Amino acid sequence: MSKSQHKYISFNESHKLCFRRHALTENLNWAHYQNSQERLFYVNDQQHTLSMYLCGGYETHRTDIQSNYGAPGRFCLMPKDSESRWQLGTPQQFMHLYFDDNYLKQLALKVFDMDPRTIALPELTFFENPGLESLFRHNMADMNWQNESPLALEQVTNTILVSLLQNSGMTKTVKGLKGGLSPRIAKMIKAFIHANFHRQIYLSELAELAQLSEYHFCRMFKESFARTPQEYLTYIRIEQVKLGIKNNTGSLMDISLQAGFSNQSHMGRNFKSLVGVTPKAFQKSLF
Repeated sequence: MSKSQHKYISFNESHKLCFRRHALTENLNWAHYQNSQERLFYVNDQQHTLSMYLCGGYETHRTDIQSNYGAPGRFCLMPKDSESRWQLGTPQQFMHLYFDDNYLKQLALKVFDMDPRTIALPELTFFENPGLESLFRHNMADMNWQNESPLALEQVTNTILVSLLQNSGMTKTVKGLKGGLSPRIAKMIKAFIHANFHRQIYLSELAELAQLSEYHFCRMFKESFARTPQEYLTYIRIEQVKLGIKNNTGSLMDISLQAGFSNQSHMGRNFKSLVGVTPKAFQKSLF
C-alpha cells in the first residue's frame, strides 16, 4: 500500500457529499452527508457533534482506538475538543447535529433545573438508542429543513438533546464543583431578573444583591447559568417576545417595548440571533 493510501485527511477536506445543511441558530446546526473509502481524522474545536448513520457504514471503524463497526442507526457522540481517526468503507449516509456546550447546559437548567457545571459529555462510538434513532430517522431525516417551521425544527432538536441528558451513559457527572453562585443566591438573582426584565437592569444591582464585586459576580453567574448576566436578560426578554407573538398581544413594536427592548430593531437583531429567524418569520410560522 502506498504512503498516500495511509494518509489521513481532515473531515472538512474529505470528498464527502453534503446533501443539505441547515442552521437553526448560531448554536444549532444540522447536516446530511455521504462519504466512502477514506482515511480521515475528525477534530471538534467549536461544538459537540452527535452523528447517526442513516444507511451503510458496515466497514467503517475507528483506527485510533478499538471500536465496533458502523451500521444504520448507530450513533457517535464526539464532544468538543475531542479528536478521532477513521477508516471509511463502502458508501454511507449520516446526519450530524452540531450543538454548543452552553446551549446544552442552558437546556439542562431550563428543563431539569440541573446545575450547568455538572454537565459533561463522554466520547461514545457506535452506540445504539432506538428512541434517538426514531427522532433522527422519522423526524429530522424526513423533514424539509428549509420549508419546515423553525419552531418544529427547534422542538425536535431540543427533544433529541433532552434525551441525551435523560439517558445514563450519554452524560457524565462532574464532581468537586467550584465557583458559581450558591443555590439561594442564584434563585434570588433569577427571580429579580424575571421580575424586572421590562426595565434596564444594572450589573451593580445584581452584584449588590449577591454581595459580590461586579467582576466576581459575572464569573460566578456565567458558571451557574451558562450565560452572562446580559445574555440571560436578553434571553428572558426574547422569551417574552415569543410569548407576546404567540398570544397576539399587540404589534411587534409594542411587544418589543413591553419586553424591555429600547426599540423594535434592537429586539429584531437579538431575536434572529437566538431564535434563528426574524420575528415576522416566527409570527408567520404560527398563524
